[in-house]
Amino acid sequence: MVQQGKKDLRREMKLVLSNLDKRWTSRAHAEVCHHLTALVSSLAGHAGGAAHVLAWIPCFPGEIDLAEFIGEMIKSSFVYLPRLSREGAMSFVQVGEDWGANLEQGPRGIVQTIEGYGQPFDFPKTGHTFVVIPGLAFDQRGGRLGRGAGHYDRFLANSELGPLTKIGVCWSMQLVQEIPMDSHDILMDWICHERGAIPMEHQPNE
Repeated sequence: MVQQGKKDLRREMKLVLSNLDKRWTSRAHAEVCHHLTALVSSLAGHAGGAAHVLAWIPCFPGEIDLAEFIGEMIKSSFVYLPRLSREGAMSFVQVGEDWGANLEQGPRGIVQTIEGYGQPFDFPKTGHTFVVIPGLAFDQRGGRLGRGAGHYDRFLANSELGPLTKIGVCWSMQLVQEIPMDSHDILMDWICHERGAIPMEHQPNE
């Protein structure tokens, strides 16, 4: 039942995202980036030390463009973007201001940094790590519906990562009443969309 529920919701949300009004998204991308930058900057300030931000590059229809957010974060934080191995394992590498000129299409059509670019992410001894996570849908508990490959679930399940803040990023229309969840699914701490940032029910208010 859980898998069938996920399959139906994936199909529904992919249809919604493939039909977004481009005039609306051209403005809404910037609004999401503004709220996300404010959230990470505020949380990093409370935590103290440098922020380490794991972001992503859009490659699917309707996915949010984080270029503005990445550009702002690079000015004051360590920023990392993902790579997928042929076996499907996800890792992250640190990027600089030239990241946009060092991209390629990787496995499953995912846009990623070119091989050999950037230093691999290693969980920092100082500062705080924020993982900015895409999804097809999210709920108020922090439940997330991914695309089914499990890249983020496997990455976040690594016990060596230590404490980090998980921020789901989406359009407000991608919030649903409840996501069918498996035991291995990871809950988000925050959801950020074009209307603002929301702490999840298991996350205390700041």
